[in-house]
Amino acid sequence: MNTVLVVDDEKKFRELISLYLRSEGLNVLEAADGASAIEIFQSKNPDLIVLDVMLPDLSGFDVCKKIRQTSDVPILFLSALEDEGYHIVGYHAGADDYLVKPFQSSIFALKVKRMLSRSSHEQSVHTLQFSDIILNLDAYTCTVHEKAVELTPKEFALLRELMENIGRVLTREYLLEKIWGMDYVGDIRAVDTLIKKTRKKIGDKAPLIKTVISVGYKMEDSL
Repeated sequence: MNTVLVVDDEKKFRELISLYLRSEGLNVLEAADGASAIEIFQSKNPDLIVLDVMLPDLSGFDVCKKIRQTSDVPILFLSALEDEGYHIVGYHAGADDYLVKPFQSSIFALKVKRMLSRSSHEQSVHTLQFSDIILNLDAYTCTVHEKAVELTPKEFALLRELMENIGRVLTREYLLEKIWGMDYVGDIRAVDTLIKKTRKKIGDKAPLIKTVISVGYKMEDSL
């Protein structure tokens, strides 16, 4: 059963949307503010997020940007803000669609079903994504800003380790063993050389790979 996270500070509207989604056979999670939405998303990993723009703490746009740092989960904005400029901001933040309140329930249902169907198809391809870097683990390809980047097997393996452990410090010893194998007897500085080459390959995303002095490396947002 697919799970939808509904984020809206208007309790009656949130409950109405949730009731409708449950009637469509979906599991529903609810959040009344941006911080709670991010926390629930990180712990429950929903299949779709229905997100209001005007929240009491973070804006829906900020929530969307935060989630897009680590996930490509479908996000549908529901908002009373009908000006075209808000739509543009929403899409730039990473939204998949934008629906203005009030709306027809039939249109809402079609959008939800389409987004869940597309997401299910995309998940059949094993990928990792972080801040415009996408690794396709089936096709063994890498894209940065939707442009193909050619990586050596070791560069690909390095990015995979970092992207599977966002925010976690990986020691040089750990990376050496995972990428070169336990039988490797060369210089541990080979890790530093590989990091340098990989940073160069990913261009303006290089700052995402951070050096932890005397320990190793980690990947996290540069902000």
